[in-house]
Amino acid sequence: MTVFNQAAAVAALDNLSFGPENLRLAQYWLSLWNGDALPLRAAFDPKKAQAHLPGLAIFEVKPDESVRCRLFGSALVTAIGKDITGCDWLAMTKEDQRATRLFRYSSVARGAIARCIRRGIDRSGETILTEEIMLPFGDIAEDGTRLVLYHANWRPVVFERGTAELSEIDGIAAEFQSAPLMAA
Repeated sequence: MTVFNQAAAVAALDNLSFGPENLRLAQYWLSLWNGDALPLRAAFDPKKAQAHLPGLAIFEVKPDESVRCRLFGSALVTAIGKDITGCDWLAMTKEDQRATRLFRYSSVARGAIARCIRRGIDRSGETILTEEIMLPFGDIAEDGTRLVLYHANWRPVVFERGTAELSEIDGIAAEFQSAPLMAA
């Protein structure tokens, strides 16, 4: 049995240097811990994270096997141009990037915090940098499936003529940092 440590989570948040929006979400997630037990999905109240909902996703991760999207926020739908709720996230990933994506999600699902920086290009040709956070929930299904909370701080910009969507986005985040939540 893995022993997690809330102090390790606090240290990880400090070391990964999140921006203010993702740090607020992480602090809310941290407030849901029960001693040194990871928070359960049922403890997460969307009303208390309302400002984050457009960039929020929840993934079902069967470590080293699969990643399926369970919830995909409206800003994320705009960013990639479709709602992937219910979809196999690995099947939608470029073949040469699948192993990396599976490794990243599996490591978070097992008990780590991750910070990612994704580069994209908006319709005007401007480079967009998005900070993402990935946090594990403590739920583990009978088949070993776990839940990962994901948030991206990118939001679509709305102009008179419509929404400025991303015209190009990297398959996987260019930068990935993680920190384990296990007791030392």
